[in-house]
Amino acid sequence: MKRFFIIPILFISIFFSEITYSQIVLPDVTSPTVEKINILIPPLQSLGSKNKNATKFIEVLRNDLKNAALFNLVPGTTSAIRGENVDYQALFEEGIDYVVAGQYKVTGTNLKIALRVFDVRQERPLGGRTYDASPGKIREAAHRFSNIIMKQLTGIDGFFTSRVVVVVGGRKRDLFIMDYDGFNSGQLSAHDALVMSPNCSRDGRKLVYNSDKVWDQDLYVMNLTPRVRDTKISSTFSLEQSAEWSPDGSRLAFSSNGDIYTSNASGKNLKRLTKGYSIDVSPTWSPDGRQIAFTSDRSGGPQIYVMNAGGGNIRKITSGGYNTDPSWSPNPKVNKIAYVNVTGSVANIFSVNPDGSGIKQLTSGTRRNETPSWTPNGHFISFSSNRNVNSDIYLMYFNGENQVRLTKGGAKRFPTWCKR
Repeated sequence: MKRFFIIPILFISIFFSEITYSQIVLPDVTSPTVEKINILIPPLQSLGSKNKNATKFIEVLRNDLKNAALFNLVPGTTSAIRGENVDYQALFEEGIDYVVAGQYKVTGTNLKIALRVFDVRQERPLGGRTYDASPGKIREAAHRFSNIIMKQLTGIDGFFTSRVVVVVGGRKRDLFIMDYDGFNSGQLSAHDALVMSPNCSRDGRKLVYNSDKVWDQDLYVMNLTPRVRDTKISSTFSLEQSAEWSPDGSRLAFSSNGDIYTSNASGKNLKRLTKGYSIDVSPTWSPDGRQIAFTSDRSGGPQIYVMNAGGGNIRKITSGGYNTDPSWSPNPKVNKIAYVNVTGSVANIFSVNPDGSGIKQLTSGTRRNETPSWTPNGHFISFSSNRNVNSDIYLMYFNGENQVRLTKGGAKRFPTWCKR
């Protein structure tokens, strides 16, 4: 390879264009194992006075890509990028595939950041972005650029600007919303009751959950925009729980008194899908909305079943043990169902294909790993785990690799992702 020189990354002399997706040969992200992309993200160069928020920006960017499982963050700084010169040969010899380099300057209280991505093997800049961020928006700017890198280098939509709703508390619980990495948490509800099973619509605008605030477990729909407010949509004196939005957001599937129902978004136009002496709970929609997986004890112990979205054609896809809490990836290319297997006091997360093949254990240990929930891109699974004593939210790639802890403080369960 040869040494290649580029123009300086200056705010006054360069246009940062969209990275062109078609320029890049994408990795096979559906492979059982992931060959990670080696990426170097050195500190930002200062054009003037130094600012600690520039360090925070790079820390968030690096952490996002580390959490994504698809990148290997090469540590340290580099002497291969100095001013207007990029020594691709030196970077290649270090095994680096891509470099993210940038500069910043302080403008009043804001930080103006210019970034570019360089393809080392192809010896060329791919494109970049500029951000003019106030101190309170530094993390968001970094998350946004992480989304761009994720999409352009892997073909997978980034999830870093998504927010996560979790249930916090013991017997008395409430809903909180936070950035995906646990920062900027805020309280959504004031039920101070047994709140469970929140589920965010695909557009990130509405949340459905169940609570015994009034009497028994009822369903509530909460509008997250333009302002937070919730409405009870189910009838009193029946046990409604574990609702999930359909892919298009027009319907809900939920359990009522041990059977699976669907309704419209306001809880009306009920349709009963299962009927019998079994207990059927935890419905989850297929990516195309044509099928529903659920938990049932109709064959003895709880197992995972799949049926048509209108009811009928019910078939069991797991057997043996105690299997519950299915969650179907919203991505049709992944098309896997995550679920929880309980053995005594131990709970672990498994995945299975919709036809019952390809069962794979994703978590291990002697603690409880529960409540799986997929990221909006359908490639990652969040879950609650007490592996570090307290119950916190974790994230892993759909094959079980790269299990990382997102929150600290305990008593957090039932994560659900709200895209934005």
